[in-house]
Amino acid sequence: MCGIAGIVGSPEGRDAAARAERMSRALAHRGPDADGVMVWRERESGRETVFAHRRLSIIDLSERGRQPMTSRDGRFTVVLNGEIYNYRELRRVLEAEGVRFATGTDTEVLLELYANSGVRALEHLRGMFAFAVRDHSTGGVFAARDRLGIKPFYYFAGAGGFLFASEVRALLASDLVPRQLDPVSLNSYMSFGAVQEPRTIIEGVRSLPPAHYLTVGSDGRVKEVGCYWRLPREKFKGTREEAVAETRRRLEESTQAHLVSDVPLGVFLSGGLDSTAIVALLARQRTRANTFTVVFDEHEFSERESARRVADALGTTHTEIVLAEQDLLARLPRAVASLDQPTIDGINTWVVADATRGAGITVALSGLGGDELFGGYPSFRRAAIVSRLGAPFRLLGAATRQRLAGVAATLMGDSLRSQKIAATISAGGDLLSAYASSRGLFARASRVALLGLRNGKALSAGPDYYLPPETLSLVAHEGNGDAGDTFNHVSRYEMSLYMANMLLRDTDVMSMAHALEVRVPLLDHKLVEWVYALPGRLKSGSQPKQLLVEAVGSDFPRSVLNQRKMGFTLPFERWLHTALKPFVTDALGDERALEAAGLDADAVSQIWHNFERRSRSTSWSRVWGLAVLVEWCRRHGVKQC
Repeated sequence: MCGIAGIVGSPEGRDAAARAERMSRALAHRGPDADGVMVWRERESGRETVFAHRRLSIIDLSERGRQPMTSRDGRFTVVLNGEIYNYRELRRVLEAEGVRFATGTDTEVLLELYANSGVRALEHLRGMFAFAVRDHSTGGVFAARDRLGIKPFYYFAGAGGFLFASEVRALLASDLVPRQLDPVSLNSYMSFGAVQEPRTIIEGVRSLPPAHYLTVGSDGRVKEVGCYWRLPREKFKGTREEAVAETRRRLEESTQAHLVSDVPLGVFLSGGLDSTAIVALLARQRTRANTFTVVFDEHEFSERESARRVADALGTTHTEIVLAEQDLLARLPRAVASLDQPTIDGINTWVVADATRGAGITVALSGLGGDELFGGYPSFRRAAIVSRLGAPFRLLGAATRQRLAGVAATLMGDSLRSQKIAATISAGGDLLSAYASSRGLFARASRVALLGLRNGKALSAGPDYYLPPETLSLVAHEGNGDAGDTFNHVSRYEMSLYMANMLLRDTDVMSMAHALEVRVPLLDHKLVEWVYALPGRLKSGSQPKQLLVEAVGSDFPRSVLNQRKMGFTLPFERWLHTALKPFVTDALGDERALEAAGLDADAVSQIWHNFERRSRSTSWSRVWGLAVLVEWCRRHGVKQC
């Protein structure tokens, strides 16, 4: 796990090496163990290409594992962020074909595999990764991102060449990227509390979508962007017993594959189904897990008891990291400063990662992905209900539905519930819109007020919760074969939208702020392919995540099956009325900062006032989302264009 950055095709006189060094320093937290920079100059054009790397040593800790790394024949150089879990078996195949290796790293295996197979190398990789390879014979660069989007790859193409990095902040550090807000991304952030890929909060900066690759010429121009993997179209037609047995086999295989490491490794244990499943599968394979739980002194927010019962039942070496409320509050400014893009989430992950890294762990397994894949969220039920309730309104035209929704919202009063009902009427039974309303932050009417006259006209005719066209296109591509299967539709939305754009993004940046590598065995692509291909009826049942429960079977401690889902949460509702109130007041009371962030001061003031008087219309996440946006823009000097 590392940080990567680079500039391709920088014109002569643009100081590409110095700029890449600044980008590398902006990523120092991701790789404290080593750093490296390589520069190449085209003889005829004078254009330069620079690769930079920050290393967090996980596999082959020796100096031989440093990057950028060049192939033995000297033709290719790579920078890699991530882990290739099947690198040992790939190495054996390559050795049988006569390839010789100088290191014990997965990086060299990837490099030689690409040298042998080109883009087809992606078909053989099992892991989480974002990488770039330069072909010195042409000066061109090939880059790719893993199938589920676990590792990030951001890029910007401009007069200074093609820039790429593991974080948006590193691109800004080059001073080649204008610090301007993307109005489309601002709309999507206000809709969901996170910017939707492939856009970012910065105008012109894009995220390479999951399961995509791109090629760049020596002149820095993007030549091709392609997709190398999609969710399966064909659906399983066997029995439930066969489905359960194969799910269990793939769970065991994935969990074991994710253990490859030359540094201390642990498991985040919350006491919930997903993390417990990982520990139970390890125990069945006679792998004694080191488990970690971050707990509060305050009982109502603590997972201590549930995690302790699981650890005792499964015989783990268990560590409880106890945090006092004042310690948490003291760390929050650093947590907010670690955000790479504005988000209403992520602080929890920063706190857990900080505590876990402090306990001496470099790699941690997480249960992230279980809710999206196996149906653990209320959205699986709610979206179906909302879609069914809204279907009769489909007979009305879109304009009529929108007017009726406005009337309904007015009659029902100022509450989140009335806004959701209005969105149901407006959507007319569309399942994606129903799902979006369950995940939405600010509906259309609120966004029109918050984003002011400048964007109001365009917003007033838009959807209740806005997804950029490029995002809709990505979601639509994954929809083949799902006709009539509401469970799989919602699973796809959760993975492609909420998980990709918030959970995975925040987990990466907030864990790497502490140089902690987080692995997600439940998002192994072979497991995802299998589970997604199962009809929804085989995954649902008398309890959430029925298939996961049956697949893990008797290895699940009984206590975890009957407890209420809680998860690791921070008491933001209370804090925003007390300890965090000065932070919010400062951010939301700064009219110049509000203007720079594209927000209307009067509308923001009204929302803050509603929250202070505990109005039903304003949740803590809305206030926090606005404050984080303003603070992020202030910190990075970003403003509306």
